[in-house]
Parts: sequence; C-alpha cells; structure tokens
Amino acid sequence: MSNIFAFGNESVIVLNKGIGGNSSTDLLNRIERDLIAHQPDIAIIMIGTNDLLNSRKKVSEHLFLSNIKKLTDTLALHGIEATWVSPPPVDTSYLFQRHDPSHYLTPPNEALKRASDSLQVLCEKEGLLFVDVFSHFKNKGLPNHEKDEIVRNITNSGEKDGVHLTAKGNRLLAQIIYGALSERYGTMRHLKIVCFGDSLTFGVYMKGEGTAEGDTYPAILKQLITRS
Repeated sequence: MSNIFAFGNESVIVLNKGIGGNSSTDLLNRIERDLIAHQPDIAIIMIGTNDLLNSRKKVSEHLFLSNIKKLTDTLALHGIEATWVSPPPVDTSYLFQRHDPSHYLTPPNEALKRASDSLQVLCEKEGLLFVDVFSHFKNKGLPNHEKDEIVRNITNSGEKDGVHLTAKGNRLLAQIIYGALSERYGTMRHLKIVCFGDSLTFGVYMKGEGTAEGDTYPAILKQLITRS
C-alpha cells in the first residue's frame, strides 16, 4: 500500500471520478487517466450496475469478474489500495419499464447478489476491503417500491427511477463506506482517495454531481472523514 500519511497535516483529499453509464470495461479504459494519474492512497470502486443490468451494455458475469480482477491487479502494480463496493439493489418494477425483461436470464437483484458474493471472495483472497452495500440495503428492505426515501422513485423524486439514489440515499451509502474504511484504517484525515465508478459515484441528479461537493456520496464521505 502507498504511504497512508503522504499529505502531512492537510485535510483529506477526495476526488469524484464517476461517469454515468460506465461499465467495468469503461473503467479499464480510463484507469490510467482518471485514477492512477492521481496516485491516491485508496481507490474506492463501485461498478457493476451497467455490466449486469443495463440491456445496452450487459456483459457476462465471467467477463465482468475478469475485468474486476484486471482492475485490481493494475492498481496493485501501482501501489494503490483498492476498496471494492457492491452496488445497491434496484427496484425492478421501474427497471423493467426501461429495459425488456426478456433480456434478463437471471433476475436483476439475484445477478447483483451473485456479483457481490464474487467480489467478496476476490477481496478476501487479495486482502482487500470489501463493502457489502447490497446486503446493507437489502437488510433495510431497500428499495421499497414508491415508499422509501433512499432509492429514487415517483414518491420521493417524481421519477420512475429505481436505480439511482436520493440525497438521503447518498448519505446512507457514504456512511456505510465510511464505517468500513474507519474500521480498517482508523483516522483518514491525511488520505488521498479517488472514488471511481458510474453514475452512482458521479451522483447524478444531485447537487454537486460529478464532484466531491454537495450531496454526492464522495462529498458526504469527505465530510464524515473531515469531522472524525
């Protein structure tokens, strides 16, 4: 792992490198420019929703996991510690309004759960931190169709979304990730962190989208670390 205290007395540095619609292949294509070039201490990577659920970008589970291994190996070669985050479950009622249900041989949330389990196995093998956001959400009964305040729905945002998060959802996501990071690393006020992923990292529809400001999860994570 790179030097945890590389920034002396400076506050934590958090960069938001999420891009909407990205898949694991997209992350591989831009890992040098958007992650390695910044030489962070930790890369927080959350990817998989488009690989597994977006009918226009879906790939096999085998290819997805192969890409995850390539990303992990690439970061290890550059001395960057990877933290893998499983994407949250989705509201399939809305998903199937945008994507033909016949495209899914495996139910969407089952595919996400299988990917989450595979990520956990990989992280245990590589000695990396795994954050099981999928199970955290499921254990809270999320998403709860048109009733919860966490996953965007017609009640909380006026949108039939079911995939992206509200401001409260981003806060919950950041709190889950922060809890796992603090348990592993303790204080993180001297870290440089890159949050790498798709629209969930980008914080689409949020104040400060694409940045570590406002209501994106990288922004809230930075606040939590700074105040710790």
